Amino acid sequence: MKPILKIAALLVFALALAGCSDSSNNRGQDLKISVDFTTFVQNEIQRTADDREPVNINNLEFSFNDQDNEQAFDNLF
Repeated sequence: MKPILKIAALLVFALALAGCSDSSNNRGQDLKISVDFTTFVQNEIQRTADDREPVNINNLEFSFNDQDNEQAFDNLF
């Protein structure tokens, strides 16, 4: 099930990135990518390699879809 979750997260990330692009010349604006916070955290915790690259979160805009879900992170621990 974990590979499916990773593929789904990458697909959502790619679609969000593609949806943010347009043909206008708004170079002064930062490109914000909307990311589900729960999915982001779960993916980061699963990435355990000591030599992995850090994740740049400066242009990420997190959405908190699991605010009322007390079990959102139960499968991590």
